[in-house]
Amino acid sequence: MKSGRHFRHPDCDHLFVEFPPGPVALGDDYRIKPAERIVNGQVIRLLSATDCVRDRLASYIHWKTRDCLEQAILVAKHQSVDMDQIRKWCAREGGSEAFGEFALAIQSG
Repeated sequence: MKSGRHFRHPDCDHLFVEFPPGPVALGDDYRIKPAERIVNGQVIRLLSATDCVRDRLASYIHWKTRDCLEQAILVAKHQSVDMDQIRKWCAREGGSEAFGEFALAIQSG
């Protein structure tokens, strides 16, 4: 099912895939290099785990969306992410405090 730039599967209505218009940016960072995965012989381009965390933290930093912080934590606990890149990006976005909360949650297990 298509709704604007979002696509949902009828058997999995709680999840959707988004195809945003370009260029994709995370805060003020427009230099996003997509990760690539091959699925059934097709190249799928998506956010890297690090960029996914930055995207979720952007929502937390700018809109105080607690669910997005929790999503960033879940991704970082299950995927390899570049914590130094995330820390520096958070500082540029005015989110050093958010990064501290995020990092503490990752360390505490």
